[in-house]
Amino acid sequence: MALPPPPPPDFSPAFSNVVRILNCDVMMHILRTILQRAVELETHLWTEAMIQMVLHLLSLGLLEEKQQLQKSPEEEVTFDFYHKATRMGSSALNAVNVLMLLEKLKRVPQLEAQKDTVNWILQMFDTVKRLREKSSLTTVAATSGSEATKGDETQSTQDKEKAERKRKAEAARLHRQKIMAQMSALQRNFIETHKLLYENTLEAQGKEDVVMEEESMSSAIDYSRIALGPKRGPSVAEKEVLTCILCQEEQEVKLEGAAMVLSACVQKSTALTQNRSRVLEISGDTLDPLFMHPDLPCGTHTGSCGHVMHAACWQKYFEAMQLNFRQRLHVEQIFDLENGEYLCPLCKSLCNTVIPIVPLQAQKINSEDAEAVAQILSLARWLEIIIVRISGYSVKNAKGEKQNLPAFANKGMGNSALEFHSILSFGVQSSAKYSSSIKEMLILFATTIYRVGLKVAPNETDYRIPMMTWSTCAFTIQCIENLLETEAKPLFGSLQNRQHSGLKALVQFAAAQRTTSPQILIQKHLIRLLGVLLPNFKVEDTPSLLEVDMFHILVGVVLSFPSLYWEDAVDLQPSSISSAYNHLYLFHLTTMAHITQIVVSSATESPTARSSDNSEEARSAQSFCREVCQYTSGCFSQDVPGWLVWDCVKKGIMPYLRCAALFFHYLLGVSPPEDLLQVSEEGQFKALCSYLSLPTNLFLLFQEYWDTVNPLLQRWCADPVVLSCLKGKSIAIRYPRKRNSLIELPEDYSCLLNQASQFRCPRSSDDEQKHPVLCLFCGAMLCSQNTCCQELVNGEELGACTSHALQCGAGVCMFLKIRECKVVLIEGKTRGCLYPAPYLDEYGETDPGLKRGNPLHLCRERYRKLHLLWQQHCIIEEIARSQETNQIFFGFNWQLL
Repeated sequence: MALPPPPPPDFSPAFSNVVRILNCDVMMHILRTILQRAVELETHLWTEAMIQMVLHLLSLGLLEEKQQLQKSPEEEVTFDFYHKATRMGSSALNAVNVLMLLEKLKRVPQLEAQKDTVNWILQMFDTVKRLREKSSLTTVAATSGSEATKGDETQSTQDKEKAERKRKAEAARLHRQKIMAQMSALQRNFIETHKLLYENTLEAQGKEDVVMEEESMSSAIDYSRIALGPKRGPSVAEKEVLTCILCQEEQEVKLEGAAMVLSACVQKSTALTQNRSRVLEISGDTLDPLFMHPDLPCGTHTGSCGHVMHAACWQKYFEAMQLNFRQRLHVEQIFDLENGEYLCPLCKSLCNTVIPIVPLQAQKINSEDAEAVAQILSLARWLEIIIVRISGYSVKNAKGEKQNLPAFANKGMGNSALEFHSILSFGVQSSAKYSSSIKEMLILFATTIYRVGLKVAPNETDYRIPMMTWSTCAFTIQCIENLLETEAKPLFGSLQNRQHSGLKALVQFAAAQRTTSPQILIQKHLIRLLGVLLPNFKVEDTPSLLEVDMFHILVGVVLSFPSLYWEDAVDLQPSSISSAYNHLYLFHLTTMAHITQIVVSSATESPTARSSDNSEEARSAQSFCREVCQYTSGCFSQDVPGWLVWDCVKKGIMPYLRCAALFFHYLLGVSPPEDLLQVSEEGQFKALCSYLSLPTNLFLLFQEYWDTVNPLLQRWCADPVVLSCLKGKSIAIRYPRKRNSLIELPEDYSCLLNQASQFRCPRSSDDEQKHPVLCLFCGAMLCSQNTCCQELVNGEELGACTSHALQCGAGVCMFLKIRECKVVLIEGKTRGCLYPAPYLDEYGETDPGLKRGNPLHLCRERYRKLHLLWQQHCIIEEIARSQETNQIFFGFNWQLL
């Protein structure tokens, strides 16, 4: 449904000419230009917010003209918005009108949400057109009636007026002809002067059209929307020609070319945490970030505003900002240059790093070769090869004891041992060669993630840098999936341009970062990750199945697995076929482990009243439960209904499958099925299973690989942590995890005032506290701006809000000052801003400071905007924008809030 602006009220006579701004030539040129850029998909030159503003202005112009036509005859209406909007552009490159551009805008997939508004505007154009025609007919009829009754004097007056209008119209026509003749002469002169360029352009366009038609025909004939396994579809690798926002020069993104980067912001986040009472480590000097706990206590999020720069241009820009800062010693800055912070040159978003843009390498699988490999490379065989390869590395490097081979590794092998190089026999290729500038940016961005995510000093050689790279990739994907699900948007096709560009660059960076680290280090991390899935690789600090987030494991093993192809003499990576099977088997292993997680954690689920379900899925689930019961020595009840287990698995695994689909899509470039471009729960599950090469009955995975997975399942279920959970001695995370939201606020603001009046600070004996604040993340009531609640953190005195934010929001938090009816956003110890409270009076206005005293009620829409500000990780951005426009809070000591 379209939500057009309401009809605007009339201006007072003194300001009546203000509306002419809407239909002036400059305004029309701006509107046409922005619409044309959107239609031509020049994504770096427009945003959805700009299109919304254009549509809003068009609506206002049409409503204004409609009102004037309804009040007065056409001759008296000088506001000609309709005629200006339907007039062609004044240049050859802009020879379209607004009406034509709106028709094309309806077909732009990124603007699907604006389609209803566009349709409404087109209807308004038609309405205004009919009003003008009706007014003209009425005027003619009235004139003819009056002629029959009036005398010769009236007739002569009308003749004079008609002649005057005719003279003016003729003069205007001659003027237009003169202008058009001048334009035609200029165009002919330009074409003659640049004849060769003009012909080459036409030829190139013709060739591109032919190539595109051939590609579309071939893709329609042989096209597979499967991301994993031997049937993997072709990668859609588009030629990326991007424009630097600083120097305005275009450049194609190539591996061997100069680096291009996206401005980005890396920040710690607790937006997905399932346990806000968990104490977060403020410093990560001793933290091991390889394994993420399933309650997602604190992750590292990477966001981007989507604006592109040359790496060299960005470095010059940053150095110029540093020089400018040194010359202005007594001016406070919004950003911290020492920590790499800066404002995006175009949109002024707060950033602290850049993401290098690594082009997607197109991969295509030969179906005949894939079928031949399929007959040889089963999961059991694949695991044997992997185990031998890893064992060979441990012997070769003489760093640690040789891993014991599991029982299934020698099954069917006879007395012959697999060779160390067997992994290479299924296809290898030389590793991608990156230019020195791209490598430099890969190291810079990875170091920033490590520095911000662990709150430590930068160190380019630290062994935890690859871990943090995989972790921020997985956590950012989980945040985006959570946001799409919360807003009920489809998994693909609904991301904003900046989210799409940022996620694409982040995943490709995470895949490329491995090449800048020692491969022996990557192999060590891979062995530890595989230790969760393959207990034979377990070392002392390997966590239990119930103590890890399985999507983080998946991202880590997929991105680190190519390190097994490393050789001393030559730098190799798996071929397309080898990668297809590696991705398939790694994903199937992690999926089976996650299904086991879900089943074990839901063991205490109480069944709801429902008729018995004898479907294939329910029978398979019941069979799986019997096996789990056997391996847990009866701790797991086999009497749990099969339909209940299947229902828990299907609901619990959906976020994991959605995240996996996003990850593999941006890693491999395989187009998703149509069902993932729309919101449909049942159709979505089947489409995800198809895209990720899974059976819709997920328990068939265990049946297909039973001989191989059976010993793994025994070890998973026999883990002490799993047994402790089944016995009720410990609690495991339930799946799907709950979607976080801001706390529930009362409808009437007086309830909050009563709550604040009853609050007493536990550390003070004062009868009344002046500044009670409410944390909107967890609901804690705090005593703000009082010395009684200040805490000493790392040798610094911090106020109650600042110290609470470090634990509740990893430094970023949102508070409601109850006695002032203001929302406070804070980030770190030095930044913060005020934000309008979500409570409005009967006139739709806020009451900061409660000065008016009108009754206030909760506005759901405003509160939802606060929620999105948090979930989209835009609080830091909002604080920076506020401080840039409002310098009054620079003197405020946020540290003691």
